Amino acid sequence: MSIRTIGLFGNADKHDIAASVQFIRDHCARLGVEAKLTRRMARIIGETAGGMPSSELVRQVDVVVALGGDGTMLQAARAIDQTLTPLLGINLGSLGYLTDVPFTEVGAALDRLVAGDYHLEERDRIASTAWRDQRQLAAFAALNDIVLNMGPLPRALVMEIKLDGESLGQFLGDGLILSTSTGSTAYNLSAGGPICHAGVRGMLITPICPHSLGIRPLIVPYGTRIELLLHDAGEGAQLTADGQESRRLASGDVVKFAVADCGVRLIKFPHSNFYRVMRHKLNWGGPTRRENGS
Repeated sequence: MSIRTIGLFGNADKHDIAASVQFIRDHCARLGVEAKLTRRMARIIGETAGGMPSSELVRQVDVVVALGGDGTMLQAARAIDQTLTPLLGINLGSLGYLTDVPFTEVGAALDRLVAGDYHLEERDRIASTAWRDQRQLAAFAALNDIVLNMGPLPRALVMEIKLDGESLGQFLGDGLILSTSTGSTAYNLSAGGPICHAGVRGMLITPICPHSLGIRPLIVPYGTRIELLLHDAGEGAQLTADGQESRRLASGDVVKFAVADCGVRLIKFPHSNFYRVMRHKLNWGGPTRRENGS
Protein backbone atom coordinates (compact mmCIF):
# COMPACT_ATOMS: atom_id res chain seq x y z
CA MET A 1 0.00 0.00 0.00
CA SER A 2 1.38 3.41 -0.98
CA ILE A 3 1.33 5.79 1.99
CA ARG A 4 0.46 9.33 0.90
CA THR A 5 -1.46 10.63 3.91
CA ILE A 6 -1.48 9.90 7.63
CA GLY A 7 -3.94 11.08 10.27
CA LEU A 8 -2.71 12.11 13.72
CA PHE A 9 -4.58 11.37 16.94
CA GLY A 10 -3.04 12.36 20.24
CA ASN A 11 -3.43 12.59 23.99
CA ALA A 12 -3.80 16.29 24.71
CA ASP A 13 -2.75 15.74 28.33
CA LYS A 14 0.81 14.77 27.38
CA HIS A 15 3.07 17.74 28.11
CA ASP A 16 5.15 17.20 24.96
CA ILE A 17 2.28 16.47 22.57
CA ALA A 18 2.61 19.72 20.56
CA ALA A 19 6.31 19.19 19.90
CA SER A 20 5.67 15.53 19.04
CA VAL A 21 2.98 16.41 16.51
CA GLN A 22 5.17 19.05 14.90
CA PHE A 23 8.12 16.66 14.70
CA ILE A 24 6.00 14.07 12.90
CA ARG A 25 4.56 16.64 10.50
CA ASP A 26 8.04 17.87 9.60
CA HIS A 27 9.35 14.33 9.13
CA CYS A 28 6.35 13.40 6.97
CA ALA A 29 6.93 16.50 4.81
CA ARG A 30 10.49 15.34 4.15
CA LEU A 31 9.08 11.96 3.10
CA GLY A 32 6.49 13.54 0.80
CA VAL A 33 3.61 12.43 3.02
CA GLU A 34 0.78 14.71 4.14
CA ALA A 35 -0.03 14.64 7.85
CA LYS A 36 -3.64 15.56 8.65
CA LEU A 37 -4.84 16.43 12.13
CA THR A 38 -7.96 16.06 14.18
CA ARG A 39 -9.44 19.37 15.28
CA ARG A 40 -8.13 18.84 18.78
CA MET A 41 -4.57 18.25 17.59
CA ALA A 42 -4.76 21.29 15.30
CA ARG A 43 -5.77 23.51 18.22
CA ILE A 44 -2.90 22.18 20.32
CA ILE A 45 -0.30 23.35 17.81
CA GLY A 46 -2.06 26.70 17.33
CA GLU A 47 -4.00 26.04 14.12
CA THR A 48 -7.38 27.07 15.52
CA ALA A 49 -9.11 26.91 12.15
CA GLY A 50 -7.54 23.64 11.05
CA GLY A 51 -8.16 19.96 11.55
CA MET A 52 -11.26 17.88 10.98
CA PRO A 53 -13.61 15.61 12.94
CA SER A 54 -12.13 12.24 13.84
CA SER A 55 -14.85 10.35 11.97
CA GLU A 56 -13.99 12.23 8.78
CA LEU A 57 -10.22 12.06 9.22
CA VAL A 58 -10.09 8.25 9.36
CA ARG A 59 -11.80 8.09 5.96
CA GLN A 60 -9.39 10.48 4.26
CA VAL A 61 -6.04 9.00 5.25
CA ASP A 62 -4.07 5.85 4.44
CA VAL A 63 -2.90 5.30 8.02
CA VAL A 64 -3.93 6.57 11.45
CA VAL A 65 -1.09 7.31 13.91
CA ALA A 66 -2.02 7.49 17.61
CA LEU A 67 0.32 9.43 19.92
CA GLY A 68 0.00 8.64 23.62
CA GLY A 69 -0.74 5.41 25.41
CA ASP A 70 -3.13 2.52 25.02
CA GLY A 71 -6.09 4.77 25.88
CA THR A 72 -5.32 6.92 22.85
CA MET A 73 -5.07 3.79 20.73
CA LEU A 74 -8.49 2.68 21.90
CA GLN A 75 -9.96 6.11 21.08
CA ALA A 76 -8.46 5.93 17.60
CA ALA A 77 -9.73 2.37 17.10
CA ARG A 78 -13.22 3.50 18.05
CA ALA A 79 -13.05 6.35 15.51
CA ILE A 80 -11.80 3.98 12.81
CA ASP A 81 -14.84 1.78 13.44
CA GLN A 82 -15.50 -0.20 10.24
CA THR A 83 -13.28 1.75 7.83
CA LEU A 84 -10.38 -0.74 8.26
CA THR A 85 -7.87 2.13 8.10
CA PRO A 86 -4.61 0.71 9.54
CA LEU A 87 -3.51 1.98 12.95
CA LEU A 88 0.00 2.64 14.28
CA GLY A 89 0.63 3.40 17.96
CA ILE A 90 3.46 5.65 19.16
CA ASN A 91 4.09 5.47 22.90
CA LEU A 92 4.58 8.79 24.70
CA GLY A 93 4.37 7.21 28.15
CA SER A 94 6.10 4.51 30.16
CA LEU A 95 3.72 1.60 29.66
CA GLY A 96 1.77 0.55 26.63
CA TYR A 97 1.00 -2.84 25.12
CA LEU A 98 -0.73 -1.53 21.99
CA THR A 99 1.60 1.44 21.49
CA ASP A 100 4.78 -0.59 21.19
CA VAL A 101 6.85 1.99 19.22
CA PRO A 102 8.61 4.45 21.55
CA PHE A 103 8.71 8.06 20.38
CA THR A 104 12.51 7.89 20.20
CA GLU A 105 12.03 5.55 17.22
CA VAL A 106 9.21 7.44 15.50
CA GLY A 107 11.39 8.76 12.66
CA ALA A 108 12.62 5.27 11.78
CA ALA A 109 9.07 3.92 12.10
CA LEU A 110 7.76 6.49 9.61
CA ASP A 111 10.63 5.67 7.22
CA ARG A 112 9.72 1.97 7.36
CA LEU A 113 6.05 2.78 6.94
CA VAL A 114 6.61 4.75 3.74
CA ALA A 115 9.07 2.13 2.46
CA GLY A 116 6.46 -0.60 2.99
CA ASP A 117 8.63 -2.41 5.54
CA TYR A 118 5.76 -3.45 7.81
CA HIS A 119 2.94 -5.94 8.10
CA LEU A 120 -0.66 -5.76 9.26
CA GLU A 121 -2.00 -7.70 12.22
CA GLU A 122 -5.73 -8.32 12.22
CA ARG A 123 -7.10 -7.85 15.73
CA ASP A 124 -10.65 -8.89 16.57
CA ARG A 125 -13.09 -6.79 18.53
CA ILE A 126 -15.75 -8.03 20.90
CA ALA A 127 -19.36 -6.87 20.50
CA SER A 128 -22.07 -6.71 23.11
CA THR A 129 -25.75 -5.86 23.28
CA ALA A 130 -27.63 -5.07 26.49
CA TRP A 131 -31.31 -6.03 26.77
CA ARG A 132 -34.19 -5.25 29.11
CA ASP A 133 -37.54 -7.02 28.66
CA GLN A 134 -36.51 -8.00 25.08
CA ARG A 135 -35.75 -4.35 24.26
CA GLN A 136 -32.21 -3.47 23.24
CA LEU A 137 -30.67 -0.81 25.48
CA ALA A 138 -27.20 -0.45 23.98
CA ALA A 139 -24.73 -1.95 21.53
CA PHE A 140 -20.96 -1.67 21.99
CA ALA A 141 -17.81 -2.94 20.30
CA ALA A 142 -14.38 -2.98 21.92
CA LEU A 143 -10.81 -3.82 20.93
CA ASN A 144 -9.75 -4.59 24.52
CA ASP A 145 -12.70 -5.43 26.71
CA ILE A 146 -16.27 -4.90 27.77
CA VAL A 147 -16.67 -4.68 31.55
CA LEU A 148 -19.60 -4.95 33.92
CA ASN A 149 -18.86 -3.11 37.18
CA MET A 150 -20.76 -2.17 40.30
CA GLY A 151 -22.73 1.07 40.27
CA PRO A 152 -22.22 4.13 42.49
CA LEU A 153 -22.60 2.13 45.71
CA PRO A 154 -20.02 -0.62 46.39
CA ARG A 155 -22.48 -3.47 46.55
CA ALA A 156 -21.64 -6.83 44.96
CA LEU A 157 -23.65 -8.05 41.98
CA VAL A 158 -25.46 -11.37 41.59
CA MET A 159 -24.66 -12.66 38.09
CA GLU A 160 -25.10 -15.75 35.98
CA ILE A 161 -23.10 -16.80 32.91
CA LYS A 162 -24.58 -18.94 30.14
CA LEU A 163 -22.41 -20.50 27.43
CA ASP A 164 -24.29 -21.86 24.41
CA GLY A 165 -27.39 -21.89 26.58
CA GLU A 166 -25.74 -23.87 29.40
CA SER A 167 -25.64 -22.09 32.75
CA LEU A 168 -22.44 -22.04 34.79
CA GLY A 169 -24.51 -21.06 37.81
CA GLN A 170 -24.97 -17.84 39.74
CA PHE A 171 -22.17 -16.10 41.60
CA LEU A 172 -21.63 -13.00 43.68
CA GLY A 173 -18.89 -10.56 42.73
CA ASP A 174 -17.85 -7.03 41.84
CA GLY A 175 -18.34 -7.57 38.12
CA LEU A 176 -17.14 -9.38 35.01
CA ILE A 177 -14.65 -8.73 32.20
CA LEU A 178 -15.18 -10.00 28.66
CA SER A 179 -11.89 -9.53 26.87
CA THR A 180 -10.28 -10.19 23.51
CA SER A 181 -6.79 -11.68 23.34
CA THR A 182 -5.56 -8.17 22.58
CA GLY A 183 -7.10 -6.94 25.82
CA SER A 184 -5.75 -9.79 27.92
CA THR A 185 -2.92 -7.52 29.17
CA ALA A 186 -5.34 -4.78 30.27
CA TYR A 187 -7.99 -4.98 33.04
CA ASN A 188 -8.14 -8.74 32.57
CA LEU A 189 -4.52 -9.11 33.70
CA SER A 190 -5.03 -6.86 36.72
CA ALA A 191 -8.04 -8.96 37.74
CA GLY A 192 -6.02 -12.18 37.66
CA GLY A 193 -6.94 -13.32 34.17
CA PRO A 194 -4.52 -15.09 31.81
CA ILE A 195 -2.26 -13.44 29.24
CA CYS A 196 -3.11 -14.59 25.72
CA HIS A 197 -1.01 -14.28 22.61
CA ALA A 198 -2.69 -11.78 20.30
CA GLY A 199 -3.10 -14.52 17.70
CA VAL A 200 -5.33 -16.65 19.94
CA ARG A 201 -8.86 -16.40 18.57
CA GLY A 202 -10.85 -16.66 21.74
CA MET A 203 -12.74 -14.62 24.31
CA LEU A 204 -11.67 -14.36 27.94
CA ILE A 205 -14.25 -14.37 30.73
CA THR A 206 -12.78 -13.07 33.99
CA PRO A 207 -14.81 -12.46 37.16
CA ILE A 208 -13.88 -9.41 39.25
CA CYS A 209 -13.39 -10.28 42.94
CA PRO A 210 -15.82 -13.24 42.99
CA HIS A 211 -17.10 -14.18 46.42
CA SER A 212 -16.69 -17.86 45.64
CA LEU A 213 -13.83 -20.23 44.80
CA GLY A 214 -16.12 -21.97 42.31
CA ILE A 215 -15.82 -19.35 39.56
CA ARG A 216 -12.51 -18.82 37.74
CA PRO A 217 -11.27 -17.13 34.54
CA LEU A 218 -12.23 -18.99 31.39
CA ILE A 219 -11.22 -18.83 27.72
CA VAL A 220 -13.85 -19.87 25.19
CA PRO A 221 -13.57 -20.24 21.39
CA TYR A 222 -15.14 -17.92 18.88
CA GLY A 223 -18.68 -18.84 18.04
CA THR A 224 -19.59 -19.49 21.69
CA ARG A 225 -22.87 -17.79 22.62
CA ILE A 226 -22.16 -15.87 25.81
CA GLU A 227 -24.91 -14.40 27.96
CA LEU A 228 -24.60 -12.55 31.24
CA LEU A 229 -27.73 -12.37 33.37
CA LEU A 230 -27.77 -9.64 36.00
CA HIS A 231 -30.00 -11.07 38.71
CA ASP A 232 -29.36 -8.43 41.37
CA ALA A 233 -27.67 -5.12 40.58
CA GLY A 234 -28.48 -3.38 43.84
CA GLU A 235 -28.40 0.36 43.10
CA GLY A 236 -27.34 -0.34 39.52
CA ALA A 237 -24.40 -1.55 37.47
CA GLN A 238 -22.27 -0.08 34.69
CA LEU A 239 -21.42 -1.68 31.33
CA THR A 240 -18.34 -0.08 29.74
CA ALA A 241 -16.58 -0.69 26.41
CA ASP A 242 -12.84 0.06 26.29
CA GLY A 243 -13.35 2.77 28.89
CA GLN A 244 -14.83 4.93 26.13
CA GLU A 245 -18.62 4.52 26.36
CA SER A 246 -20.95 3.08 28.95
CA ARG A 247 -24.53 2.29 29.91
CA ARG A 248 -26.22 1.91 33.31
CA LEU A 249 -27.87 -1.45 33.86
CA ALA A 250 -30.37 -2.73 36.42
CA SER A 251 -31.51 -6.00 37.93
CA GLY A 252 -32.99 -8.33 35.31
CA ASP A 253 -30.95 -6.97 32.40
CA VAL A 254 -29.15 -9.37 30.05
CA VAL A 255 -25.91 -8.76 28.14
CA LYS A 256 -25.01 -10.85 25.07
CA PHE A 257 -21.47 -11.09 23.69
CA ALA A 258 -20.00 -12.16 20.37
CA VAL A 259 -17.07 -11.44 18.06
CA ALA A 260 -17.66 -8.18 16.18
CA ASP A 261 -18.11 -8.33 12.41
CA CYS A 262 -15.25 -5.89 11.83
CA GLY A 263 -11.88 -5.81 13.58
CA VAL A 264 -8.89 -3.45 13.66
CA ARG A 265 -5.72 -3.64 11.56
CA LEU A 266 -2.59 -2.77 13.52
CA ILE A 267 0.69 -1.83 11.84
CA LYS A 268 3.64 -3.88 13.06
CA PHE A 269 7.28 -3.80 12.03
CA PRO A 270 9.64 -6.76 11.46
CA HIS A 271 11.27 -6.44 14.89
CA SER A 272 7.91 -6.42 16.69
CA ASN A 273 7.50 -9.53 18.82
CA PHE A 274 4.76 -10.36 21.33
CA TYR A 275 7.07 -12.16 23.75
CA ARG A 276 9.70 -9.42 23.59
CA VAL A 277 7.03 -6.85 24.45
CA MET A 278 5.84 -8.96 27.38
CA ARG A 279 9.38 -9.39 28.67
CA HIS A 280 9.98 -5.64 28.47
CA LYS A 281 6.64 -4.46 29.87
CA LEU A 282 6.35 -7.03 32.65
CA ASN A 283 10.07 -7.26 33.42
CA TRP A 284 10.08 -11.01 32.90
CA GLY A 285 13.48 -12.58 33.38
CA GLY A 286 14.76 -9.61 35.39
CA PRO A 287 17.82 -9.89 37.61
CA THR A 288 17.54 -12.28 40.54
CA ARG A 289 19.40 -12.33 43.83
CA ARG A 290 20.44 -15.37 45.83
CA GLU A 291 20.00 -15.12 49.57
CA ASN A 292 22.73 -16.24 52.03
CA GLY A 293 24.98 -17.41 49.24
CA SER A 294 22.58 -20.19 48.21
